[in-house]
Amino acid sequence: MNKRMVKSLVVLSALWGAWPAAAADEEDSTRHDRDRPVAKLFDANGKLVGKLVYFDAYGAPTEGGVVLSIQGALVYAGIHRLTTLFVESASQLQWSGVHPQFSGPNCSGTVYIPSASGPLRPTAILRNGATATLYVASGAPTQMVTVRSEDASWGCSPYDSPSQSTAWTVESTFDLTQHYPEPLRVGF
Repeated sequence: MNKRMVKSLVVLSALWGAWPAAAADEEDSTRHDRDRPVAKLFDANGKLVGKLVYFDAYGAPTEGGVVLSIQGALVYAGIHRLTTLFVESASQLQWSGVHPQFSGPNCSGTVYIPSASGPLRPTAILRNGATATLYVASGAPTQMVTVRSEDASWGCSPYDSPSQSTAWTVESTFDLTQHYPEPLRVGF
C-alpha cells in the first residue's frame, strides 16, 4: 500500500473512534447542565416569579430580575436590595428598574419610558409607597416627547423647564406588588 492510503486510513480510524466519545461527552454535559441549580425569584408568599436573569439596566439600580409575559409582550422586571434608611437587606429584595418620565410637573400627565433594559420590550417601574407598577412600552418606536418631571429613587423630580426627549409611549401597566408581593427573595 502506498503511504498516502495508510495515512488516510489512520486518520479515518482516529476520527471514527473519537466520534462516540465526543457524542458521549456532549450528552454528559447536557445532563450535568440540568443538574445545576438555577437561581429563581420568589415573592413574599413563596410563589415562584421566574428564573433570575441579568440585563444591562442603563444605570438603573438593578441586581437582576425576571422575564415576564405581560399581555403577550416579553418584558424585564428588575429587582434590587430592600433598603430602609440607607441600610440594605442581605436577603430581601424589591422591584426596581428604569424610572419613568412624565409630561406634566410633579409626576403627572402622560407617562413615558426613557430607556430600555436589555433586548425585551422596554419597561419602567414606578414606586408609590409600597406599590410597584410596571409600565410596558407600546410596540412602536421611540418618539420625541416633552417631559416636565421624572420619578427618582427619592420621589418626584420636576424639571426646571420642559425638556425634549426620545421615549416610548405606554401600552399597558401591571401591578407587580399585587401579583408578586414584596419582599422578594432568591432561592433554588
